[in-house]
Amino acid sequence: MTSPQPVALSTTKRKFHKLLDNLHANKSTPNLSSSLRSANTSTTSLAVPTTTEPPSKRSRHSDISMLSRISMDKPRPHASPSTIRSVRSKTTTASTPPRKTPNYAPYSQDAFLARLKTFADVKLWTMKPDAINEVQWVKRGWVCEAWNTVACKGGCEARVVVSLRPKRKDEKGEEIEGSEDWSVDVEEELVAAYAERIVEGHAEFCLWRRAGCKKDIYHIPIARRDVCEADLSRRYQSLKAIEAHLPPFECVKYTGIDPESLIKCLPSSFFAATEESVAAEDDTPPSITAFAFALFGWNGVAQDGLYLAQCSHCFQRVGLWLYTKERITTMAKKVNAEESQLRLNLLETHREHCPWKNAEAQANPPDGQVAGFAAWRTLQYVLGVNKRRDTTATQNSAEVGGEVNGEERKDEEGKGDDDLAGRWQRLKSKLKRSTSKRSLKSPGKGGDS
Repeated sequence: MTSPQPVALSTTKRKFHKLLDNLHANKSTPNLSSSLRSANTSTTSLAVPTTTEPPSKRSRHSDISMLSRISMDKPRPHASPSTIRSVRSKTTTASTPPRKTPNYAPYSQDAFLARLKTFADVKLWTMKPDAINEVQWVKRGWVCEAWNTVACKGGCEARVVVSLRPKRKDEKGEEIEGSEDWSVDVEEELVAAYAERIVEGHAEFCLWRRAGCKKDIYHIPIARRDVCEADLSRRYQSLKAIEAHLPPFECVKYTGIDPESLIKCLPSSFFAATEESVAAEDDTPPSITAFAFALFGWNGVAQDGLYLAQCSHCFQRVGLWLYTKERITTMAKKVNAEESQLRLNLLETHREHCPWKNAEAQANPPDGQVAGFAAWRTLQYVLGVNKRRDTTATQNSAEVGGEVNGEERKDEEGKGDDDLAGRWQRLKSKLKRSTSKRSLKSPGKGGDS
């Protein structure tokens, strides 16, 4: 009696995989009894071979494919739309923070003005000579950090204390913080030393030490007609909004062309606050006072119940309540001065370095028609030139029309002369014919007699 052949390992593995196939063949979950029966059957089949022939060997690649098929046969949960929405609702999109302006941006006028604004507070920065005024420090990247103290914020972080005069002293002889003794003259050597610190005050590696802003960084682009009118309209509307708090027109002083004549240079739609008012053809006359302020670079500002005129380039601020008719009259009597001397000068109130007042700061192109003009004069020139062009065009058209009318009159007169000459010629020919007839009749009559 022959003993049964040993079962090959591949056969055992094949039957094990068949068991797994049976378990996952049915998509419904089998109960416990059927699972046990299939398990017992599989165990018996493993112990007793069904055939005496050795089973064919299966390669390892087939086993791998079998495992992959088993994993593919597993039921997978289907995502519902509500599930998708809930997942998306939990997902948060990270908002990109705004890009910060780099510290070294000598080309940026916005960055230049932002630094210059830090010097506007008179409690932090006092008036300095032109060689070391705030504009010179700002062109090299400095900001005002504390009392007469400049700093390179975001750069080399260097600091310079600009002290030209000693501090004032009180009655006890103690120095008063945040003060200067204006009775003391400034030494020129000290000014020159601080002028060097504008550049050398930066660290060796700082870019502001290598180069600063260009000469025309303070320039206001007024010569461009579209930019000029847009900025002028914006300033006018800001002042029109606080028109009730503006001083009367007779309480302000201006330079150059009369604002009333320049108003005629602009279309009526320029003074409309909204497109609806333009469409409605609002006949409300423009505010001459608001327009005069806007002509010289002022904006209207309402802050904490106070109404101010402010320049967005030199950051000078003017309290409008100081220039009412009643206050000027009262102050004129108190200081024994004329009222005209106490009026608000729309040009001189700007800071000395402001391009609205300073032609060098405005830095117009040297080869243009507005070379050497400050901003206020440039603006009036641009508006006036367009007015003159319109007037010249009207005059030229009138002259051309006059010439045409004159030629028409000459033609009519010529036609009249031709008619008169024709009549005279016809009259002369009639006279000739009548004379010839009479001369022919005269001899005949003499012969008959």
